[in-house]
Amino acid sequence: MAELNLTFDLINRVSQYTGRQAINRYRFLAQSSPQISLSAYELALEKIVHSTWDIQLYKDTLLAYNKIAAHNNFRLVDPDQNWLDNTQNEINHTLTRLENDLKNNTISCTKDGIRISYQELGAHYQKVGDLSNAHRAFTKAREHATTALHAAQLSLASLDLALDAENFKLAQSHAAKAQGAIDTLVGSMELKAAKNKAAGSSTHHSAESQDPTEKDIQQWTDRVNVVNALTSLAQGDFARATTYFLKLGREAGEDSGRELLATTSDIGIYTTLCALAHFDRQQLKERLIDNLEFRSVLDSEPQLRQLLNLFRENKYREVFEYLHTSLPIYRTDLYLAEQTNRLMSMIQERAISQYFGSFSSARMNKASEVFGWNMEELEARLVESIRTGNLSAKIDLANLILNQHKPPARDKLLSSVLESAQKIQSQSNAALFRLKLISADLVVRDNNPSNHSNVLQASTPSSSSEHVDRSK
Repeated sequence: MAELNLTFDLINRVSQYTGRQAINRYRFLAQSSPQISLSAYELALEKIVHSTWDIQLYKDTLLAYNKIAAHNNFRLVDPDQNWLDNTQNEINHTLTRLENDLKNNTISCTKDGIRISYQELGAHYQKVGDLSNAHRAFTKAREHATTALHAAQLSLASLDLALDAENFKLAQSHAAKAQGAIDTLVGSMELKAAKNKAAGSSTHHSAESQDPTEKDIQQWTDRVNVVNALTSLAQGDFARATTYFLKLGREAGEDSGRELLATTSDIGIYTTLCALAHFDRQQLKERLIDNLEFRSVLDSEPQLRQLLNLFRENKYREVFEYLHTSLPIYRTDLYLAEQTNRLMSMIQERAISQYFGSFSSARMNKASEVFGWNMEELEARLVESIRTGNLSAKIDLANLILNQHKPPARDKLLSSVLESAQKIQSQSNAALFRLKLISADLVVRDNNPSNHSNVLQASTPSSSSEHVDRSK
């Protein structure tokens, strides 16, 4: 019965996704959970047929399904030849039409037409599964963007493409570009609104009808933050992932008309695990439990709030039991799977540090009950924590007591003074360096009134600002 419930939970989690995200997650689920691989591959095939023209992905998924079916003496599935033929015809017809449109727009030199043609080509290649050509098309389209809105939309399209391809480093690069494009768009909209107000047209809409709404901007920003968080999680940068997850708005995990990247439930799981590995008690309370913006996320998975409270109350046995029962879910998740063991280890290290850090000495038999570990396991973990520097302590095996090494207050004060002195010295060196630049007439002053800060750089003869006298 428990296995049946687990199967339902795993399938149900992925069923909330659509498009490539659903396909990628179903395929990963099939590869990482043999007992439900056939069901997951069947659902992936269904998604491929209904949401893409990716013939190669269909064939690869069908081949993987039939290999498992043959190994278990189940009936093999024949390819849907009707879908394959119709899809290939659609691909050829659409590609010919789009290439002709691009050719005509290039001849007529209409920049907007060229942008739209490349954008449509990119969407076509993405649907077909030719992600490299799709990326090239979106890049070309962005080169022909005439407004900040177009640049933002195309940056988001490239961002989705990189995540679909599971190229996490490229996705982070596009996330930075997309955020820059969104910031530029917001700035242009604010400037337009200010000009309209100055012109006395404040009674009318300050933005054109095609301009995005505040809700659109929030959704796009959330999308960039989700990508930054997911890619950081997948690459093991849990601190960065937590930072971006906590930036998300209340509607980040809801359907916004675009392909959903992470459900509210999954965002809650990801954030909670990363936070347990990095935050202390006070940070857990302030940044998660009492965070009104994050409340709806925690409420989507009621166990998460309870888990955070148990961790803060030193009830680590219950915490570890819950995490252990949830391991099958974590190990079949597209972004968590490869990081699960490291995350669990970091959470345990945080618990050890948090518990023993409260005492100058602690009895190991009591700690064994708190953590739910036998004495041998506890001893091994404490030795590892001391070896890695997570704990500064000694173990008294005769009396089964762990004694903490508390640094003298004098040493702590001297360390703080030294750190402050180094900071002051660094600031002084920077100030002296700037004075030397000024005395050598190497400071370029920006005459643009919109830029309120002076920029320090070496001048060039082509600069319209102050120049370096080469005779010096």
